[in-house]
Amino acid sequence: MLNKIPYFLTEGQKNKKGLSDFLRMNPNVKFVSLSGIDFLGNDVDERIPAAYFLKNFDDIISGGVQTDGSSVNLPGIATISDAKIDFIIDHDAKWFVDYSFDESIFGPEPIGTIRIPVFFKHHDKFYCSRSVLKKSLEHVSTEVLKVLKADQKLLKKMKIKYSDIADVYFSTGTELEFWVRTTMDKVSKEELSLSQELKEHYWKRTKGQVRKSLEEALIMLENYGIEPEMGHKEVGGVKGKISREGRLYDVMEQLEIDWKYSDPLQAADNEVFARYVIKEVFRKNGLEAIFVAKPVDGVAGSGEHIHVGMGIELKNARKINLFAPNEKNSFLSSCGFGALMGLLKSWPAVNPFVTNSHSAIKRLQPGFEAPVSTVASLGLSPASPSRNRTVLAGLVRSDNPLSVRFEVRAPNPHTNTYLAVSAFYLAMLDGINYSAGKSEAELYSEITKKRGEKAAYLAKDRQYVSEENIFDSYTQSEREKIFGVTPKTVWEIIGVLKKEIPIYKNTPLTPEIINSYYLGSLRKWLIEITEKEFIYIKNEILNMYRFPEKENGLDKTNWTEVQELIDAIAKSDVGRMSLMSQIEEEIAGEDYDRVSRKFLELKEKYAVLQKKYRIYRKNIV
Repeated sequence: MLNKIPYFLTEGQKNKKGLSDFLRMNPNVKFVSLSGIDFLGNDVDERIPAAYFLKNFDDIISGGVQTDGSSVNLPGIATISDAKIDFIIDHDAKWFVDYSFDESIFGPEPIGTIRIPVFFKHHDKFYCSRSVLKKSLEHVSTEVLKVLKADQKLLKKMKIKYSDIADVYFSTGTELEFWVRTTMDKVSKEELSLSQELKEHYWKRTKGQVRKSLEEALIMLENYGIEPEMGHKEVGGVKGKISREGRLYDVMEQLEIDWKYSDPLQAADNEVFARYVIKEVFRKNGLEAIFVAKPVDGVAGSGEHIHVGMGIELKNARKINLFAPNEKNSFLSSCGFGALMGLLKSWPAVNPFVTNSHSAIKRLQPGFEAPVSTVASLGLSPASPSRNRTVLAGLVRSDNPLSVRFEVRAPNPHTNTYLAVSAFYLAMLDGINYSAGKSEAELYSEITKKRGEKAAYLAKDRQYVSEENIFDSYTQSEREKIFGVTPKTVWEIIGVLKKEIPIYKNTPLTPEIINSYYLGSLRKWLIEITEKEFIYIKNEILNMYRFPEKENGLDKTNWTEVQELIDAIAKSDVGRMSLMSQIEEEIAGEDYDRVSRKFLELKEKYAVLQKKYRIYRKNIV
């Protein structure tokens, strides 16, 4: 049955007659969902009965469906007193058919919903993640064409004339990691950590319902035309147990699924929809798919590596990769070096659109194959490419010049891909503008400079490229001295957005949009502190039991230290406020620098508390 149902609409079915014919031929498709993405990456789902949609097609197509500001995260724009948001249908995007595979009382076929991507319009302006990405690509395309028109040396190296160029194209691909577990798992953090250290699961064979779910998810993505390329186990996980019925339980495993690149807007749409497909397939098989950056402290988090490329299409339909080298013995073209330099130099302004949660920061720690420093890898030599998994951005290439691209390793599954990719290309544009008229050798010399060497574009006190293992070859102090200080709290990252950012000036990432994203991220950060982090720590503290009947003198001393830390962190007294109470007071006073410092102090004390309690508990026998 599932092989016979349609999974997406063709171009000819995106009009009134085509849609009418489609619905008549597929009576199990009962709804149309208008789907937009707000600035925090939330997917807004406006579900309309198919018959009503078809009857009011002309009105809906012209923007006749609205929602209010409380339904979307656009703070500072869609307010409670001015909340109307129009949904403007995107005819160029792919229209998927989303199915519910739970048994229906109306028949054996799954009930389907046509999922139509939309843009949000407030008054006469567009405000949504999809519109920002669309307009950012148009802006970068226009500006890159200006660079090419002015740089005759580069055109000569590419053996073309400016009049040969038809358009600029962009390519984006994502690699999505996630955890799966049974709903009643009893897997300890210690088991997960040990398995990771032994690398027991990386690329190992999947079994049972994990294998079934992974294979079915790949087939489903193939049916949707998303073109999956592989699915495999990642580094994290433990071996599941087998019940008498032959089913796995106590499952906790990390997986990765990759699919083919596309243009950036469609690639981001594909990723959002792929998450739904994966979640539903695993759920039907008794497993929960978790797209959280760091679901368990102390073990590997989940990344979402984003690949970005850029090129030009000629009027004869031939494509030229703008990052591919035009000279022998070079890693990149002048545009490619410029793009990478722009990304690295402007990373503090880009990072807020990549990392804006506690979970994301927890993932970016040494020892978990996640980047901790703003540094890139080019490879051992132009003839010997490598994949350094410890850097922020890596050069990816093969024998095909069209494959040259950058892999950005900092994003996680909750990164808003639309805004992150917008920021990537706008930062790269700044570097491409700088690279105009310069040779590949000149730019290579600048990007590979050592700390302390002067440069025209990059900072003097920074090194930007390394082929070393960033985790093992440097201590934390050495890393931060050479590659820059790593932000330790969300505020240290998003606070940058309160300043004027040159790379976003006169671009689709307007001050109004940046401020709205900032306000949403700020609110999310503060809620995470008080409603997630505080509650988690308090629950952990409540499970730190004392065993006075088994204590000796050493145990009593150890417990005294544990209790002092508990009091400092979470228990206020007359004349003394706990760190949690102090942070709540600073939040009320809107002193976010102090909130950030106090929260960091709390996390450091909590880490000491955990260690002290383990020492106490280990000696209780």
